Amino acid sequence: MKTGLMGAFFAGILLSHVYAAEGDLIASDRQALAEARTSGVSSKIIAAKEQLADDLWQQQEQKRKELEGTTIPLIPDDQGHLLADVLINNKVHTTLIVDTGSPVILLNAAIARQLGLDLSHSNAGYVEVLNGKHKVAAVTLDSIKIGTARLDDVGAAVMIDDNKEIKYGILGMSFLSKFHFTLDQAGQKLILKKNPAF
Repeated sequence: MKTGLMGAFFAGILLSHVYAAEGDLIASDRQALAEARTSGVSSKIIAAKEQLADDLWQQQEQKRKELEGTTIPLIPDDQGHLLADVLINNKVHTTLIVDTGSPVILLNAAIARQLGLDLSHSNAGYVEVLNGKHKVAAVTLDSIKIGTARLDDVGAAVMIDDNKEIKYGILGMSFLSKFHFTLDQAGQKLILKKNPAF
């Protein structure tokens, strides 16, 4: 009898690890199904099975979408740059140049004012992008959203002096590096796939 209890105990631990790996929702569904089976009420068992099947399907769909990634159409400008529509801090819509050579997201002073960013306590420095060095102030953005891809607490820089070539700003590696990304210049699109490391 002790052996049976120990076996059940270890089986329970093993199942709890499996359920944790699947996620809280699926684990909850499996627990509900186990309880329904214990009750012996067929309508509860059927309902619990259907709920588990639905949630497993949703989970698989989510994984499939993450593997496929998000495709963002880009707009060419008259200087040969590709622009992406972005939403910053869930507040300001703008278009940023997609530049894999830029280490950070770079915003012009006008966008910073629209966002209400306080630069008085920001560290100042220089960033070299596109057409030279720019004096900037370092900031952290609450969020950046492009298509369905979103990041929170993103490092960025604000240009102290506006530049005609950089109309609104640049979408640089402080955003792009958090994804597995492909910049398709010929197809004028950016493909972002979730990076499990972030």
